[in-house]
Amino acid sequence: MKNLVISVPRLEIHRPPISTAIISSVIKLHGHKVEALDLNCEFFHYLSDRQSYYNFDEVWDGERDILLSELKNIVNFINKIALPKIKKYDRLWISVFGDSGTKFAKLLCKLIRKKYKDKIIILGGQGVKSAELGASSGFGYRMKKANLCDLYIVGEGEHIVKDVLDGKLSGPGLSDENPAQVGDLDSLPFPDYSFYNLDRYDYLSPSKEVFIVGSRGCVRRCTYCDVAKYWPKFRYRSGKNIALEMISHYEKHGVTDFYFTDSLINGSMKAFNYMCEELAKYNTQHKAGFKWKGQFIFRPKNQLPKDHFELVSLAGGKEFYVGVETGSDKIRWEMDKKFTNEDIDFQLEQFAKYDIEVFFLMLIGYVTETKEDHLDTLKMFKRWQKYVATGTIKGMDLGISLKILPETPLASMIDSHKIYFLNDKNRNISDGSATNLWQSRINPELDVAERIRRRVETHEEAIKYNWPIWRGEQRLTGVKNLTKNYVNFLSNAELVKTTKENLNFFE
Repeated sequence: MKNLVISVPRLEIHRPPISTAIISSVIKLHGHKVEALDLNCEFFHYLSDRQSYYNFDEVWDGERDILLSELKNIVNFINKIALPKIKKYDRLWISVFGDSGTKFAKLLCKLIRKKYKDKIIILGGQGVKSAELGASSGFGYRMKKANLCDLYIVGEGEHIVKDVLDGKLSGPGLSDENPAQVGDLDSLPFPDYSFYNLDRYDYLSPSKEVFIVGSRGCVRRCTYCDVAKYWPKFRYRSGKNIALEMISHYEKHGVTDFYFTDSLINGSMKAFNYMCEELAKYNTQHKAGFKWKGQFIFRPKNQLPKDHFELVSLAGGKEFYVGVETGSDKIRWEMDKKFTNEDIDFQLEQFAKYDIEVFFLMLIGYVTETKEDHLDTLKMFKRWQKYVATGTIKGMDLGISLKILPETPLASMIDSHKIYFLNDKNRNISDGSATNLWQSRINPELDVAERIRRRVETHEEAIKYNWPIWRGEQRLTGVKNLTKNYVNFLSNAELVKTTKENLNFFE
C-alpha cells in the first residue's frame, strides 16, 4: 500500500514541516512505501506573491470569512496541484497543525471523497482536537462522523502510526481522546527532510533552516498557556541525542541553521548545557557554523553556571524568543513566569556581551492588569532601548489581545476572577472554544475597550523608542477586527455610539 503524508496550510513557510518529516520517517523505517507532499509550500508557490499567501492568515485563524474568489482559488489549487498527486496513493496521512489547519483540511477531504472514494484518509496533529464555538467534540471526531476521514490520531503519532501500519484500528490515540505519551524521546527516529525540496522554502536568511525538537511539554505552567493540554508531562531528549541530529542534518543536507519547536529550549538545563558542549566542540573542530534559535526563558542569575552564555554562543545559539509578556513584575509573577525585570537586565547584558539576539513576546491586558501595571510596561521601552539600538533586542511581537484558552490554569480561574463573555454570558470555556471578548467583574476597568486602548498605546510607545514590531500592521488588523467584534456585541445603541467614538483611532 502506497502512503502519502500531507501537510496543509496554515503552516509557516520559512522551514519544511517537521511533523510530516517524522511521520514519513516512521513509515519508511517500518518498511512501507511513502512520499510526502507539503501543500502549504505548494500553495505558497501557487499564489501570485508573498502577500497573497499571508492574506489568508485571517481566514485560517477565523478572523474573517473567506471571500468567494479566495474559495475558488483554493478549490482550483486542490484540483490542479493536490489531487493529481493524491491519485497515485492508497493511504493519505493528513497533518492538521492546530485550529488554523482545519479549514483547508476539511475542504481537501471533501474534494478527495468526491473524486476518490477508495482513498484511506487518516488525520493527525493537534488540530484534530480543535473545537468550534459551541461544539462539544473535536475536529477529528466531527470529520470521522461526516465520513470525511477513516481514522484520526490524537496525541503523539510516532508509535500510533506503527500500530495503524500493523492493522490496529482502535486503542489509545486512535480516534480516542486519551492517548499515551511517548516516554523515551531518544528512541524516536530523526525527521527525514530528504522527502522535501529544501530549496523551495522562503527562508528568513540565505542559509537553509529546519525545525528540531528537543523536548515536549513545558517546565512552566503559565496561566494563559494551553501547552499542558497537549503535553501533560514535560519530557526532553538528551543533549547528546539532540546534537547528533543537528550534526546529521548538517552532514546530509548542509543545513547549518535550526529552529527549536520546544516550548522552552532551556527547559532542562542539564540537556541544554550538554548539547551546547557537544555543538561547541563540533563547531570548533569542523567550522560548521551552526546557528540555532528557539523559545527561551530568562532565569535568575544564581541558576546559571559560570560562563554559561559564552558556551551558548560558541555552540551557535544566536536568536531567542522570550515570553517577557509585560513590564510589570507583579503581573509576570501572577502569570507564573517566575522572573523579574532585574533578571531581564542581567540576561540582556549577557546577550549583548556574546552577540546573542532576542525577541520579546508580549501579552497586553492580562486579567489582573491595572493602570499602574500598564504604565510599567510602557516604561520598559525606555529602560531597554539601548539594547534595541545595539541590535541585541531584535524585535517584539505585541500580539492582539489575551484569549482565554480552554484547559488552561486561567480557564479554571474564571469563577474566581468573575470573568464573563460578551458573546454568551452563560457560556463555560470548557466547551472547547477560545475568546478574547471577555471582561472581569473584579477588574471592571479592564474591559474590552480599555484592553484595546492599552494595546494601541503600547504599540505607539514601542514606535516612539524605535522598537521593531514583528508583523505590526497585520497584528493591528487583528486588533481592528477585535474592535469590530466588540462593537457588534454591544447591545445598547448608546454604548455602540460611545465605543465607536472612543476607538476611532483606527480610522
